[in-house]
Amino acid sequence: MIHFIAVTVEARTAPKREAILEATIQVLRERGLSGLKVEEVAKEAEVGKGTVYLYFQDKQDLLKALIEHRTLSFYRKVEEVVERQGSFAQRLGEFLRLRVSWVEEWRGLWAAVAREAQPENTQGWLRGLHQHLQDLLERLVESGQQRGEVRPELDVELTAATIAALACNPQLEFPREAYLNHLSEVLLKGVAL
Repeated sequence: MIHFIAVTVEARTAPKREAILEATIQVLRERGLSGLKVEEVAKEAEVGKGTVYLYFQDKQDLLKALIEHRTLSFYRKVEEVVERQGSFAQRLGEFLRLRVSWVEEWRGLWAAVAREAQPENTQGWLRGLHQHLQDLLERLVESGQQRGEVRPELDVELTAATIAALACNPQLEFPREAYLNHLSEVLLKGVAL
């Protein structure tokens, strides 16, 4: 007797949708935003052009989904770091590494892709995406305070926002390890004497 396992439509289609999103990234890297064509995405994903339109209404919908996909994937990694055992300094260093890598991957593209996606209520959409990272960093700071590793008088929300803001790799090129180590030191020890 053959037993069929019930599989949701989402579970069956998730790999194809993911392949289309990953293909979009590849096309963006190779051709830039101006060279992004649905035909090229379909070719890179090894699906028909019509298949792309089964998952996404249009190019803007595809770009919006790409931003959400990559951002939420990054946030899942951040959450793993926040939940991990270890000192505040270790987890902060791991977060900074993830953040700098993510910024390098998206350098110059994230804002352009977000603008091109043109979601309704763009500010609300972007604020919602950023709020998730803010919440994760607040948990990191709070856990550091609870363990006596972060000064208790620091405002959790503002400290988290500062960490998020400082973790954007500058456009200038610095040796990566030196930059990450220095950034950690500035965040952990401060600047003034």
